[in-house]
Amino acid sequence: MGNKKSSEINKRKYRRYFIMALSLAICLSAVSAIATKAISDLAVSSCFRELQDSTVQYAADIRTDIEYDLKLLEVIADNMTKQNTLLPGEKKELFTLSKAGILLDEIVLILPDGRMYADDEACLEQLKAVSYTEEAAAGAHVSGRIEDREKPGKFYLYYFVPVVKDGETKGLLCGIIDLDTLKQRYTGQLAEETSFQLLESGSGAFLIDSIHSELGNKVNFRNRTAKKGYGMEQVMEDIEGGNPGKTAFFSRSKQEYIYCVYEPVGINDWMIMLGQPENIVLGDAENIRFILRHFIIFETTVFLLYLLFVFWEIRKTFREREKELGRVQYILKIEEILFNAARSTERIGEALSIIAKKHSAQYAFFIIYNENGTEKMYTWGGTAQDVKDPYGKEDFPVLCSRLLCQGRIIYYDKKEMDAEGVAEYQKLRQLGISSLMSIPVDDPDHAHIGTLGVANMGQRFSSTELLDCVMLSFSMAVKNIISFREAEEMGIRDKLTGLKNRNSYQSALESYENNTDSNFFCIYVDADGLHDINNQYGHEAGDNLLKTVAKVIKEEFGDEDTYRIGGDEFVAFCNAPASGQVKQKIRNAKKRIEEKGYHISVGMESMKNKPFIYEMVKQAERNMFEAKRSYHEDTGDIQNIRGMNRKLEKTLMEKRDLDVFRSVLSSKYLGVYIVDLKIDTFRYIYIPSYFDAAAEQSGGKFSEAVKIYVETFVLEEYRQPFLKLLDYDNVEKRLNGGEEPELLYRRPDGVEIMLKIYLSPEYGEDCWESIWTFEKV
Repeated sequence: MGNKKSSEINKRKYRRYFIMALSLAICLSAVSAIATKAISDLAVSSCFRELQDSTVQYAADIRTDIEYDLKLLEVIADNMTKQNTLLPGEKKELFTLSKAGILLDEIVLILPDGRMYADDEACLEQLKAVSYTEEAAAGAHVSGRIEDREKPGKFYLYYFVPVVKDGETKGLLCGIIDLDTLKQRYTGQLAEETSFQLLESGSGAFLIDSIHSELGNKVNFRNRTAKKGYGMEQVMEDIEGGNPGKTAFFSRSKQEYIYCVYEPVGINDWMIMLGQPENIVLGDAENIRFILRHFIIFETTVFLLYLLFVFWEIRKTFREREKELGRVQYILKIEEILFNAARSTERIGEALSIIAKKHSAQYAFFIIYNENGTEKMYTWGGTAQDVKDPYGKEDFPVLCSRLLCQGRIIYYDKKEMDAEGVAEYQKLRQLGISSLMSIPVDDPDHAHIGTLGVANMGQRFSSTELLDCVMLSFSMAVKNIISFREAEEMGIRDKLTGLKNRNSYQSALESYENNTDSNFFCIYVDADGLHDINNQYGHEAGDNLLKTVAKVIKEEFGDEDTYRIGGDEFVAFCNAPASGQVKQKIRNAKKRIEEKGYHISVGMESMKNKPFIYEMVKQAERNMFEAKRSYHEDTGDIQNIRGMNRKLEKTLMEKRDLDVFRSVLSSKYLGVYIVDLKIDTFRYIYIPSYFDAAAEQSGGKFSEAVKIYVETFVLEEYRQPFLKLLDYDNVEKRLNGGEEPELLYRRPDGVEIMLKIYLSPEYGEDCWESIWTFEKV
């Protein structure tokens, strides 16, 4: 009877264990499925983010290259006008300027009577179909895709820039771009699996297509099969409307789905599209899926075998299962935490805390060894106060590195080790380390890049398995950190000189603005003769000049506060007890640069003389211009003196406008304008698109543009008070009386805006400028 009862109890136990095991298997499968889906979603999201960043950058590069070439043609046209000639005997010099362009293959001059001139006259036949009258009337512009009349399948783009003198178009400059050249420039550095397409949204014609050998049309998109969750009709609407977006569709040429991001270029109606095949996007996710699937298979097999074992085997299997599950969760948790470690390195400390708890350790650490021999240590420390903290010791990373040369470390403080006299282990004891476990972290090329370990563990371990299983996660974290830092560095550094760029300079000015140290100096440097060197010896020689100047300035004033802010302009900031020390550094820099055969003009100013950062920089720039003027006067370079004077006038105007912008504008402002109250003209510091259209319609008259704006964007009850502000005599009288006129009004969409009018800092007898700001309340 007792045996039967015991058997019944055992059956109930087996049934309960079976149900528990089955439930565990189901839960594990569900977690694995959810994890697999989440990993795939993360991979797709990451791909779209990377493609979006690359698409925006490529659009900016194309826009910059096109605008540069158009500017070059405008300079050539301007030179023709100034020389009062349309190609007499200087044809060679004129058209060889096409080599200075980024995309230009050839420049052609078209005259009103149909005559055409080019360095390579083989291209003239192609241009016979060009309508001189239509292109000249369109002004400076870029054409759409045009097919070669004699070579079907060969396409070109044309720049058109009129040569205008005394209001009359004397000729038309035509720059020719071979679309093969365009494709080579923008797809040459792409990864083989990345697709690149550039098309005209209006006509649908492709300008660049890295997937197909022939240039097609956007209508082909209608026949594509979209991946679930995406629609090709939306893609067509976005492209036709010039809107950015993303999609995924099946490529017949690739025979797989392509994840694609598209963005307007800002030139004509061009759209750029970048894509990556699914096997690349989900490559890592598929590997993880493979591991998870096989893990589930393994778990299922263990589960079936488990049913064949006796009762004591059941308990053992349960324990093994719990241990394995905990390890998987441990690995996945570390991977999840370190996934975004590149953006937030605090996550490394969070991962180390989990590792320390897993080992019952008081400390966990991760040391990254850089190429220059320095170390970066991340640590997590327990709360015990009676244990020394080794991580403030400079020699601890070096000690761990030496120990790893002997292999993986599992060290416990034993008396017999004292007799061996091993210096490294003695040093560990001196640092308060009673036990230590650490492993090397290698990159994919098996190079040693770091050390991962724990110290003062609460239990004994016979292997480094728990560290080994997360080593890859830390290796990938290091790789991502390095890649992220390199990407960040590209955004703040000038590629040619290695100095911080203008973006960094503008950001730094805000922090310098709070500097109250009167011994803070601004050094403004201009590399003399860059334009002449570029013209005579080529841009490589000009680049050498800039790199030489940058190297010397950085060595004299340091890297942290030294910037390249323009083509040949540099700015450095420093603290010094006296101006004599700064002047000595300037003399050293000039001497070293002159020894290289170059010359710089330098202006210096301190906060002692100009307590506001923008005034100090502006004065330093003026001092530089004065030094530059003296240099050209000493060398008798009259042409450069005149050009410099014009540049000075223009630069001072731009700087003055920038100072006004800095002193008045904040992110809340919808528009800021500098209005001449005498002649009703204006310049803008910030202008929204709708007011820009009104200004163009008004012929440049500010009052007329405001009237157009009021009719459309101001509620009727506010219009009359608004229009009263266009009485400039009254406005001027109020400003001169110390008043700052203002008006609170409302737009039809309910947004309240405050219009304020200030005196310009330049206001005086010869200047009647005022500042009009539109602030969102």
